[in-house]
Amino acid sequence: MTDQIKERIAENLIALLPFYHKKIFGPGGQGITGMQAAQYRILGVLKREGTPLSMSELGKRQYISKPYMTILVDQLIQDRYVERIPDTRDRRVINIAITAEGKRHLKQVASRYKETVKNMLSELDSQDLEGLCQSLEKLRNIISRIS
Repeated sequence: MTDQIKERIAENLIALLPFYHKKIFGPGGQGITGMQAAQYRILGVLKREGTPLSMSELGKRQYISKPYMTILVDQLIQDRYVERIPDTRDRRVINIAITAEGKRHLKQVASRYKETVKNMLSELDSQDLEGLCQSLEKLRNIISRIS
């Protein structure tokens, strides 16, 4: 029984991915490119960590190759969303830190995504909204306990 439940959970979670990509992040939502999505994930990691991370560490956490990571970070630097900081312990290592402008931009983008979702939810009645809200809060709580 447990394996059947795990199978159903996996299928349902995976089924949500196209929804996010098409409805929220795709042309119907903000219409961001794959490169921009990767950049937003990098900014999010840097903001959550609160400390600079090396290019290697950022790439490892995002499953991004070193050459592509360099392209992404170079664009983020050009946009003034991140900055390079030499590592004090190892001069061969360059760390990346989010700037105040990067934090502001990330907050702006998150706000636009939230508005997109709120507009999509306007099609639901109050009973569906309440049920969805409770289910998502419970899901978020459970998933937060998964290591």
